[in-house]
Amino acid sequence: MICENCLERFVQALTKSEDTSIAAQYAFEEIADRYHIRKVVMQFVVKESLYTRGGDKRDKVLFQASGEAEEVMAFNREFVTGEGGTVNFYLYCTQGKEGFSAEEERELDIIMNILFFHCGRWRLINHVKRLSLTDSMTDIPNSGGFLTHVDKLLERKELTRYNAYYFNLTRFSLVNKRFGSRETDTVIVRYTKELQKFLKEDECLGRLGGDNFVALILKERTDEFLKLLSGVETYAMQGNQRVPLVISAVAGVFEIDERVVNCGMVIGECATALNIAKHIEKKPYLFASEEVRRRVDKEKQVASGFVESLYKGEFKAYYQPKVDTETYQIVGAEALARWEHEGRLVPPVEFVPVLEQNGMICMLDFYVLEQVCKDIRDWLQKGIEPVRVSVNLSRKHLANPNLAEDIMNVLNKYETESKYIEVELTETVDEAESAQLVDFMEKMKDKKVALSIDDFGTGYSSLNMLRSFPVDVLKLDRTFLNSLEENDRIVLSNIIRMASELNMDVVAEGVENWQQMDYLKKMACKVVQGFLFDKPMPKEEFEEKLRVGRY
Repeated sequence: MICENCLERFVQALTKSEDTSIAAQYAFEEIADRYHIRKVVMQFVVKESLYTRGGDKRDKVLFQASGEAEEVMAFNREFVTGEGGTVNFYLYCTQGKEGFSAEEERELDIIMNILFFHCGRWRLINHVKRLSLTDSMTDIPNSGGFLTHVDKLLERKELTRYNAYYFNLTRFSLVNKRFGSRETDTVIVRYTKELQKFLKEDECLGRLGGDNFVALILKERTDEFLKLLSGVETYAMQGNQRVPLVISAVAGVFEIDERVVNCGMVIGECATALNIAKHIEKKPYLFASEEVRRRVDKEKQVASGFVESLYKGEFKAYYQPKVDTETYQIVGAEALARWEHEGRLVPPVEFVPVLEQNGMICMLDFYVLEQVCKDIRDWLQKGIEPVRVSVNLSRKHLANPNLAEDIMNVLNKYETESKYIEVELTETVDEAESAQLVDFMEKMKDKKVALSIDDFGTGYSSLNMLRSFPVDVLKLDRTFLNSLEENDRIVLSNIIRMASELNMDVVAEGVENWQQMDYLKKMACKVVQGFLFDKPMPKEEFEEKLRVGRY
């Protein structure tokens, strides 16, 4: 047995700190004289693993006796870690006193096992702490680690030197769809490493999960960092082929000032700016400001009051006529949602983007569809022949596999013939939505419901849409009329010609003057819509226009 309660004193001394590198100094002071120990060295070797990124190899002096004396390595023990690594403990004793009896070696074996256990516990505690603050995939701070860094800078009164960023990778779902989740994770790791190369000391990059990141960057480097976020070059592996990628991000930026009193404000401010930049402004970045905060408050009011206003009947279907360019007859109309709230007409720009963002736009679209079907039924009962009315549907609807059936249920409910309804979708669908869009369009065609594409010519794949989608009507984007230069004439005339050859109708939006009208007539565009004839109007006013039938 270890004499003079050496083991007890050794264990008791180890409890003075969870950190083995600190506790070992106290512990070996208790037994150094008995075994003539001068120095204890730990050699630690672990290969790369899930828990140890990049592996770990280091030598650490755990104990050093005071004074000077000749030392010689007299005893060592090797242990295997859970990751398949090794921990070696080397005891250096006073030269000439390094021999141990069999009993002493057994005692030292017990001491080394206790030390290894303490070391393993210390590593586990450190690992748990690290995991709580680190994103396991990229090995950069997670939200907790980022906020801890922010808090340290706040305590040191250095936080105002930095801008905070919350950014999201643009159209990154397409990378996942193309390369699969495993390679996409690797792409994120590569992307992260490229961003890390940019960082200076005390700047910080964190990952909040998925393709959402945060950063603290010195204010004088704002332009450089925003430029970096606009396009980081990396690559993905597809089989044995290396595919180049340029990854961009949309960001919310918060210029940190003295008003910041807690670290939570930092993420909150730039997250708000990101939300508006991505979903409303459609900009690559946006700085948080008082104006942005007021806008967010206003949007919250819209979102919170929407359902009540809907049930109160404050939302109305307004109609804007579509007019034949030769006869000036009303040949159709577009139904547009208008909000009559507290004595004023709320502009669509104040509520449509908000409802689009939170998904409530789907409720509004079906509300308008029901209102249109009711109005058509009412006109028929009055002996007024309706025109075909186009109803806008948000792309959010494409996530609903029963969309076509839901639309037909509304038409059947009000006994509305399909010839009176046209479903209008925007052109700017991305690749991920294409299959859903084709499936929906084919179902609508089977039901003999006309389909139109709004804002044609502004999307990413206009010609592909002409070729691939069963469309009845193209609505030309109003930007074609902003300039009447030769290039625009050529593009416009060819779109109209192609549409005609594909048996599609063309409607020009935003027609405001007779110069534009004459221009479109020369281009053989047969239907126009715009303020030249009428703004969107309530049902009662449009009903009077229908009775007359032409301008």
